[in-house]
Amino acid sequence: MTQATLLFGIGAAKAGTTWLYRYLAAHPQVRLPAVKELHYFDTCETGKFDRQRNRMERECARRVERLPTGDVRLDRRLKREVAGYQGWLDVIRAGQNDAGYVDYLTRGADTARVVGDITPAYATLAEASLSRMAALAPVTRFVFLMRDPLDRLWSNIRMAATRRGGALADTAAMLLDKVVEGRDRTLTDRSDYAGTLARLNAAVDPAKVFTAFYETLFQPDTLARLCGFLGIAERPANTEARVHVGEELNMTEAQRARALAWLAPQYEAVASRMGPLPARWTDNMEALA
Repeated sequence: MTQATLLFGIGAAKAGTTWLYRYLAAHPQVRLPAVKELHYFDTCETGKFDRQRNRMERECARRVERLPTGDVRLDRRLKREVAGYQGWLDVIRAGQNDAGYVDYLTRGADTARVVGDITPAYATLAEASLSRMAALAPVTRFVFLMRDPLDRLWSNIRMAATRRGGALADTAAMLLDKVVEGRDRTLTDRSDYAGTLARLNAAVDPAKVFTAFYETLFQPDTLARLCGFLGIAERPANTEARVHVGEELNMTEAQRARALAWLAPQYEAVASRMGPLPARWTDNMEALA
């Protein structure tokens, strides 16, 4: 394979991973697949390749149905994504295929210094999977973005509620109840910064891990540190752009208090590992006192 650095963007969900993907995909020294989230390693853990293939086939078909749009640039992007999905489906049709995964990421990389896969669900992976990823190429790097736990959880809940349909406030309230009562494993696992950090620390050399906060991600010094970590040239970014913002919905005071109490261990774990936290984090931690 190419000697390019193999990057894993492992989350967290709703913490700026799509913005990061777009920033890096536009960098001339980086080659990322047209499919942002490959979901390879989480599917390896569950073994549910049939479900993942069906999902990818649906995403590919949605893009095919949109063509042509009459917009040359959009058509070019959609065609690139269709080709990306088709190529990825060829890799996972046989199930677990590490060699095919690496080949897919490096195919056409030419002189790229970094290739990679940004899939937020990787934040929930077991230690063994993270160890396997770290050994998959001569040089591997991990990026884990964190957002204020309350803001991240509520953003994730709003997104899930919007997809379900119905009255947004009612559905969001129901999902929050399920989370704090331990009845929604997916949303719970994606809120577990403490678990992700512990598994990363056990499985991966800390020198290979870049952790950053969503609240400071868009600052030039953070991007400079990221580019240095990846061994690529610093590149300016549109730091005003936000993606997948979702529908606005404020929490009630009761919901906020209940969610903060449930998230208290996450604030404590990150504070003990990361030192000074962004103002948004400390404001919410003060509310717990």
